[in-house]
Amino acid sequence: MKMYNKLNRLLIVFALLFFTCENEETLIITEPDAAFLLQEPGISNINLNFGLDTNPAFTISWNDEVTGSSSYDIEMSLTETFDAPVILGNSTGSSFSINTMDLNMAINSANPEIFSEVPIYVRVDAGDAQSNAVIFFVNAYPLDPAMITNPSQNDVFVLDIASQDLVVFTLSWEDPALTTSDNVDYSVEAALAGTDFATVIPVGVGSNINSLDVTHSDLNGVALGLGIAPETAADMEVRLKTLTTNSSGNTYERISDPVTINVTPYNVAFPYIYLVGASTAAGWSNNNNNPVVFRSQNTPNSYEFTGYFQPGGFKILESPGSWQPQWGTNDGSTLGVNPGGGSDPGIFDVPTAGYYTMSIPSLTPGANYTIEAFDASAAPTYNSIGLIGQAIGGWGDGDEIELIQRDPVNNPHLWYASNVSFTNGEEFLIRPNDDWNNGVWRYTGSQELFGQANLAGSGNNFPFSAPSGNYDVWFNDLDGSYVIIPN
Repeated sequence: MKMYNKLNRLLIVFALLFFTCENEETLIITEPDAAFLLQEPGISNINLNFGLDTNPAFTISWNDEVTGSSSYDIEMSLTETFDAPVILGNSTGSSFSINTMDLNMAINSANPEIFSEVPIYVRVDAGDAQSNAVIFFVNAYPLDPAMITNPSQNDVFVLDIASQDLVVFTLSWEDPALTTSDNVDYSVEAALAGTDFATVIPVGVGSNINSLDVTHSDLNGVALGLGIAPETAADMEVRLKTLTTNSSGNTYERISDPVTINVTPYNVAFPYIYLVGASTAAGWSNNNNNPVVFRSQNTPNSYEFTGYFQPGGFKILESPGSWQPQWGTNDGSTLGVNPGGGSDPGIFDVPTAGYYTMSIPSLTPGANYTIEAFDASAAPTYNSIGLIGQAIGGWGDGDEIELIQRDPVNNPHLWYASNVSFTNGEEFLIRPNDDWNNGVWRYTGSQELFGQANLAGSGNNFPFSAPSGNYDVWFNDLDGSYVIIPN
């Protein structure tokens, strides 16, 4: 029995040895074929941040056991078949990196239809040999500005006050940025043709849109704000300013090519406006002989005030005794308004006490304004200033109507008179110190009851061509600004 068991074990061992030897004879060990292989990247989704344009967008590497090349071109295409490849760069090694800006420029040059999750194929070229391709999905951003598609170049618009609330045209544009997930803010601006947008007036604003309705009233205010005379045709240019903001809070701006249009505005009366607030002589009372903001005699919708301001801020009112319409700012650089029934804007800020000039090129929501320091140290201080002439009763010293300093302690340069009786068809002058010897403020050609007088020894008298009646008068001896307001 023991002999039988030993024999079985020997047979099993022999069989195993025979089987092993047979497999060793048939086992063939081979090496992989030589390859030119671009390695699959660790990431496939790339978000290009225009706020970090020098950061690397991606890095690729490859093994080349075939070509023996020492120089490689890295190609990109929007199609898997590489119908129109774009060269991303060159490498003399076995890896390649590209930054955000360069990759974005390459994608833009390939003219993608969209800029969100653009599929790009990348491969390495070594002369006649190409590696395999890898794919990235890229959130890119457009470099070209939006393109205005309406109105067309040299379109003509004759504005009509009877149609003031009707749309005169819909400004439309094409912008590839609308295919991204970023927020896109648009500002439509206008300027006189040929001025290179040195002075701009806003037409309207919007976010993530591709059109904006412009009414007769909107365009009329813009035209007058640019200084185009009523009932006079003139060319203006319209452009689109685009501000894109990504999820990281980074922004970049693009500006479209302008379109020239011809506009004929209609005549309209713009409001008198007044200061209110802690920075002003009136304080926060809306009916306290609030100082007026002077009108430009050359641009009907333009206003300016030079004078002394305290800290604490201020706003602008159109009707003394009423809080609306109320003008202010919500961003520290552009005008905001509550015409009534809405939310009041924030204050205009004055950092420290002193003399400032506030300039409003156009009293239009969204228009820019400036508040700049003014040096009044060399300005003369007058003992008195008065109106004299047949328009207010006569040319004798006893006929002169004395103006009153609104704030003699802080601002002795701002003067006013209430309920002055003017006579149509007569003339007057503004005289300092009850004296003819040192010049008077004279007429400079304004066709309205406001403008900027000239301090001179000779010149024209002010003609009074408005209806006879009582008027309030404001005068600023710092710059000669005056306004005559009917009661």
